[in-house]
Amino acid sequence: MKRPPYYYRIPILMAILCFPPIGSTQLGWYFFGKEIGINIGMVVGVISVTIAAYLLYQKGWREDDED
Repeated sequence: MKRPPYYYRIPILMAILCFPPIGSTQLGWYFFGKEIGINIGMVVGVISVTIAAYLLYQKGWREDDED
């Protein structure tokens, strides 16, 4: 599968690093309380960082597109 253009990769990575941890923290806080909500957000945050690092380093999303 071909890499998306560089100007799409940055917003995709930003979304991966922002939306799942914040959303899971909010939902966890609402349904299970403050302490468990924060713990859920931390776990999802670790998973999000792992996925973003995989895309950056293993899939080569750090490099600019070669014209």
